[in-house]
Amino acid sequence: MTKISQELFSLFLESPKIDTHEHLLPPERFIESPDILFSILERSYLSWILSGTTGKSFNLTREELLSRVKTIPASSFYRYLIGAFQFMYEFQDNSLSQENWEGLSRQIRENYENNDMVKKWLSGRLNIQKIILDRYWIVGDFQVDREIFSPVLRLDPFFFGYNREARDHDGQSPYFYANREGIKVETFDEYLNLIDHIFQQGIKEGISALKLAIAYDRGLSFNQVTREKAEVAFYREAGEETLEEIVNFQDFIFHYSFQKAEELSLPVQIHTGPGKAFQAAPSLLGPILETYRAVKISIFHGGFPWVGEPGAMALFYPNLYLDLVWLPLLSPTFSRLALSEWIETTGGARIMMGGDSWNVEGAVGSILFNLETMARVLGEMVDTGYLSVTDAQEIGKMVLWSNPEEFFAS
Repeated sequence: MTKISQELFSLFLESPKIDTHEHLLPPERFIESPDILFSILERSYLSWILSGTTGKSFNLTREELLSRVKTIPASSFYRYLIGAFQFMYEFQDNSLSQENWEGLSRQIRENYENNDMVKKWLSGRLNIQKIILDRYWIVGDFQVDREIFSPVLRLDPFFFGYNREARDHDGQSPYFYANREGIKVETFDEYLNLIDHIFQQGIKEGISALKLAIAYDRGLSFNQVTREKAEVAFYREAGEETLEEIVNFQDFIFHYSFQKAEELSLPVQIHTGPGKAFQAAPSLLGPILETYRAVKISIFHGGFPWVGEPGAMALFYPNLYLDLVWLPLLSPTFSRLALSEWIETTGGARIMMGGDSWNVEGAVGSILFNLETMARVLGEMVDTGYLSVTDAQEIGKMVLWSNPEEFFAS
């Protein structure tokens, strides 16, 4: 980084922040592992590139992991973790090996056993004042530590309520909640009432937003569908639904959810980019932005690889927000390209960032990548004379605090 970029990075590191998106698991999930370093790597994006398991399990031994890591030394899904280890644990090496594994693992375990990792590293060292937490693995559970966390309502399971056996990409179903709460669902009316009930529970518990990651299950094109067409799939025997009937059901639920968002003044975060058959380009949401102009919508991940679309769309939709979250890990190069365009098209407004990780190490590494992206882009704009130093500093603070504060305000 240039001198001004380094200075901006230091400023952003110390500045108060709102982290727009995390999946942080309880620390016990890692402490209880006999090999804590392996457990942390397993619940990171490294597993996505090593074994294609989308973060659920390595199915590798330590030796196999280290062997495969040697084949991907430049992967950003690897580099962000090394950066976190260097920042948090004074890790001196540039890669993992049999020789440094035990020492690093021991240091991590000592930190977990002696500290509240979120308070020490995220709210402490990184000065994150609020973390928006997406606990997608428990439908309708909003119990979080309100000192730093604010929950979201994950909408994906609602799209799979057409029968009791259907599951979203995370294995979730709205009937898990219905069974837990003793709510009877036999008619389509009762199904919609179940959704309403979960929304109201979320409002009561103080949710910050709605989160939609349905792009992992289907594309992001949603037609307006009548209730009569939507309920056909609901009344079919499980497994007898046609693809068209399922799509009609899901399209209806999408619009029903957005109508609730408008009614309850809830912002919506939408996963774009990587997903089912790569049918998740941000431009597919154009009709939605036209229809729901009163709903604040955040496009996640820059729509990678369609990073040229969100900035152009933001020119015409003042309710559209752009979130860097995960993009710097997908490609640091594309994240800088995207952020440059976003700053030029929005002026610095409506841009946000988050970590999107399951553990503190992943969150730290991801946030550092976000801050470096911001520092490099804004530093270059200063070096070329496009921005003053003061403007660059203020835009950075907007991205880290005032923009997300505006987005999550009711």
